[in-house]
Amino acid sequence: MYLSNRAEILEEETCIFAHSVTQCELHHHDAHECLWVVKGRIRVQVMDEILLLQEGDMIFINNDVPHATQSTEEDNLVLCLQHNFTSLVLDTLPMKSWSLVQQNLLPTIKRLMAHLWWEQHYKANHWQQAQSSLLAQLSLVFQRYFPSTNTVKVGSLESTLLMNDLLRQITLRYQEHISLSLLAEERGLSEAYLSRYFKAKVGETFLRYLTLYRLEKSLSDLIQKPKKAVSDIAFDHGFPSVKAFNMAFRREYDCTPTEFRLKRESVNLVNVGQAYAGVDLVVLKQKIMPWLDRQFLYL
Repeated sequence: MYLSNRAEILEEETCIFAHSVTQCELHHHDAHECLWVVKGRIRVQVMDEILLLQEGDMIFINNDVPHATQSTEEDNLVLCLQHNFTSLVLDTLPMKSWSLVQQNLLPTIKRLMAHLWWEQHYKANHWQQAQSSLLAQLSLVFQRYFPSTNTVKVGSLESTLLMNDLLRQITLRYQEHISLSLLAEERGLSEAYLSRYFKAKVGETFLRYLTLYRLEKSLSDLIQKPKKAVSDIAFDHGFPSVKAFNMAFRREYDCTPTEFRLKRESVNLVNVGQAYAGVDLVVLKQKIMPWLDRQFLYL
C-alpha cells in the first residue's frame, strides 16, 4: 500500500485525462477527483467503502481522502478530473443514492467534463479561459447540489487500512489456499467479526469476493493462452478443483471456461499490474461526443 500526496498522473493544478484502469492502490492527493466510467466497469474503494461502478456511472472523491481503483473487466475506459475546488466537501455516494435533483444534473456534469477534456486535449485558442469557465460552472453545480452531509469519522482511517490490508492479501495470495479464518488468525481478530466487517463494507461475503477475483484473473489466461489446459488455469488461480472452477464460472458468466474461450478468441487485454493503460481515442470520442456542443469545438 502507498499513500502519495500528489496528483495521480500529472502535477498540474487541473488535469483531466482518459485512462483504462487495471489496479491503482490506496492513495490520496490534494485535488478533488471526479470519475466517469464511459465504458466497462471498475471497482472503487473510498476510505473503507467498496463501490462498483458501471458504464455511465460517476463518483466524486474529496481531496486528501484515501481511495483506490481496480478493474472488474479488462476493457474499461474512465474519464478522470482532478482539481482542487476551494472549500468544497462533496458527498461520495453511489448514483443510486443520489436525489432526483442530483440525477437530473448528471447530463450537465458529463457535458462539462467532456468539454474540459476536449479543451485540454486540443488546446485551441483561449483554451485556458474556456477551462476556467467550465470549472466555475462545475464548482457551482457541486457546491449548490452536492454538498456533503456526512461527518468524517475519527476511526475511519484505521478501518480503511484494515480493508486495504484484506484486499491486498487477496491480490497477493488469491492463488493460494487463503481463508477468512486464516486472515483473522494472522491479525488477532475473530473470524466472526472479520466476516461481518467484510460483508458490511464490500457488500459480498469474503468467499464470494475471493471467488469473483479468482474468476476475473483467470480470464486473461483463458484468452491469451489458448493451449493451456483449463485444469491448469483452475489450479493456477486458486480453485481447489476443475469442478469448482467450472461451477463458479458458469454461475457468473453463464457458460463454461471452454465455451468462454471459444467466444473470445481474440481480445486485446492490457498488461496486469499497470495502474493505467493507454486508451483508444477513437472510442473515447465516440463515447463523449453526444455530450459535446459542436459549435464550441472548432470542428
